[in-house]
Amino acid sequence: SDANRRQANGMAILPSNVVKYSTVPKDKFFTIDTIPTGLLKEHSTKEGTWGVIRVHQGKLEYTILEPEQSVHILDAESDNIGIIEPTMLHQTKGLTGDLKFVVEFCRVPGTGDVDEQREGL
Repeated sequence: SDANRRQANGMAILPSNVVKYSTVPKDKFFTIDTIPTGLLKEHSTKEGTWGVIRVHQGKLEYTILEPEQSVHILDAESDNIGIIEPTMLHQTKGLTGDLKFVVEFCRVPGTGDVDEQREGL
C-alpha cells in the first residue's frame, strides 16, 4: 500500500487511484498577490483529501510540517509538484513575483463525500 510511504525528500506519495474533483482557483492561477492568506499559514486538508500543487511559472516554497518538517521549492522548470497528504499541516510561500500556481484536490474513491470547504478558495 502507498499509505504512509514517502519519497526520499520527505514528501508523501500520491496514491495511484486518486480521483481529482476540483482545482483552485477555477480557470485561473494564484499569483504572488492573490495567494489566499490561509495558504500562507499552517493549514491542512480533511481526512481522505489529497492535494497536488502545480506551479506553472515562478517559484513556490512548500513546507510540510507533519509528520516531520521538510521544505520543498516547487517550480515549473523542474516539473516538481507538491503532494499534500490528508490532515497533515503544511504552508506555502511565494518566492518570485511571476508566480502562477494551482492546487488540485483529489480523493481515493469510496472514502466518503467531498465536503472540503476552504475559506477564500
